[in-house]
Amino acid sequence: MNRLTLEQLDLQPRDRVLEVGFGGGDLLASALAITRAEIVGIDISEAMVARAKRRFRRSDRLSLYATSAERLPLADASIDKACSVNNIYFWADPAAVMAQVARVVRPGGILAICFEPADELRKWPGHRFGFRLFEAGEVERLMRGAGFGPVTTVEGAGRKPDRFLCLSARRLGAEKEI
Repeated sequence: MNRLTLEQLDLQPRDRVLEVGFGGGDLLASALAITRAEIVGIDISEAMVARAKRRFRRSDRLSLYATSAERLPLADASIDKACSVNNIYFWADPAAVMAQVARVVRPGGILAICFEPADELRKWPGHRFGFRLFEAGEVERLMRGAGFGPVTTVEGAGRKPDRFLCLSARRLGAEKEI
């Protein structure tokens, strides 16, 4: 999932990157290897932030925050590329998170959301509790509603999950696409 997300972001050396819900930090590590700019990680779990701070203690280009994605502690239009992998299920208010991401991503910047669709999650009994299930159309509507478009959907496959989706789009400028 991380590999497909990075492909959709097409990171460049000067890109400032945001990951919402970074968990173990594997995508952060890959982004640090690709870009020379600041990488920002947001995770609601203080334990994950503490773990990532230990893992990346030698990096001076990584800023980590334990906060809700509904309140991103970043300046407007300060991010070139943003992503979230397997995290959308936990957002209390997905539209508010998308609005915050749109606020911090510069016009022309890219957002990639990678997740397992509802039919895939229903195969795993542990996903019944605390997970909000999403279909591609709903995530696309959230992205478009926040000012991203046109939205591209790419399907990925692996051992677990069997199938996942990565939706990506550019942040539109002053004029929204209809």
